[in-house]
Amino acid sequence: MNFLDKEEILRVVLNAHDTTYLTHNFHPFPAKFIPQIPNLMIKQFSNKNEFVFDPFCGSGTTLVEAKLLGRNSIGVDIHPLGVFMTKVKTTKIPEEELRKVHHLLKNIERRIDTFIARNQKTLLAFSTELTGSEEFHYVLPDFPRRDHWFQEHVLHELSIIKSSIMDANLDANLRNLLLLALSCIIVPVSNQDSETRYAAVKKEILPKQTFLLFREKVQDMASRIMLFNRNASDCEAKVYHADSREIDFLNENIADLIVTSPPYPNTYDYYLYHKLRMFWLDMDWERAKINEIGSRLRHSSHKEPIDTYMKDMTKCFENFRRILKPGKLFVIVIGDSIIRKELLKGDEVVCELADKTGFKVEDKIEYNLSYASKTFNPAFRSKIKKEHIILLRNEK
Repeated sequence: MNFLDKEEILRVVLNAHDTTYLTHNFHPFPAKFIPQIPNLMIKQFSNKNEFVFDPFCGSGTTLVEAKLLGRNSIGVDIHPLGVFMTKVKTTKIPEEELRKVHHLLKNIERRIDTFIARNQKTLLAFSTELTGSEEFHYVLPDFPRRDHWFQEHVLHELSIIKSSIMDANLDANLRNLLLLALSCIIVPVSNQDSETRYAAVKKEILPKQTFLLFREKVQDMASRIMLFNRNASDCEAKVYHADSREIDFLNENIADLIVTSPPYPNTYDYYLYHKLRMFWLDMDWERAKINEIGSRLRHSSHKEPIDTYMKDMTKCFENFRRILKPGKLFVIVIGDSIIRKELLKGDEVVCELADKTGFKVEDKIEYNLSYASKTFNPAFRSKIKKEHIILLRNEK
């Protein structure tokens, strides 16, 4: 029988002060688990060059840690922005390519300075004019309630930044890094209240503030990628935009370990908080909305019972059993939830799912959810809720 090192887990959870090292801070993502947990699980339950699978990879925490620890990894997620984050956070970029960032930022700043100067005369006509002596054109995006969510000059500045990135002669990996930096600043410069509240509030974003936030983010990400280049292995990290209920494209017996944190039922609508970002990056947010397992939309707004969540997760567990090698381990991190005022214990949910699908519970530990949750929503960190780490073994 395998065991969790409970003393070490509690020490790590209680003392995990730095959870944004290297590429982990690239982009906000609600309720992601602290990287110290997958780090500990991967070190304890796998060997170098083996394959770690995260079927709810979110923003890529497990895959980043696998790469740092010399393991290959596979991730799946229904959210296109999460998949995009994961690709960027696990991809090395040569320093000679990163040197292009300085020149590009100078070009963008010049274009935005020109826009601000001309803005004193006219705003609406600018997008079809030349910027200085160069031929540079951009088009404002078109999406629902665009002008409700963004001040007019912010729309133009974001469009100048995006068009400059897309038009530049860049390696695809560097372009993705820059687009992720753009995505990161979209909510702060929009009228969206916060990362976890999709409501419009009045903000006063000053001219050029959007660019200054973007430049600061890009410079920080570039420096972190250089450190990541030196610290991360060359093991592969593959990530797929897919639904873990339907992952037949993954071969049988390819994973040596599963480490994941599934959606906690009735806790978040992940698609909603990133909706504006997905508009700007031309991503399909509606697919995520419709297919998100355990969302508040389904369990609060649509009043779906917990049975729906259990049915969806049963399909997932059946797939995990096929993909995980016989006898290998599956670590799942899950929190308690409340559905219509009733507390739903995460460990009981997982134990029931394991019993249905051929996994054996080897060990488990629980602690107060507020110790480990880095979510932005204080209400989620209810003192009555626990977070659970459950260790399962594939008995096939």
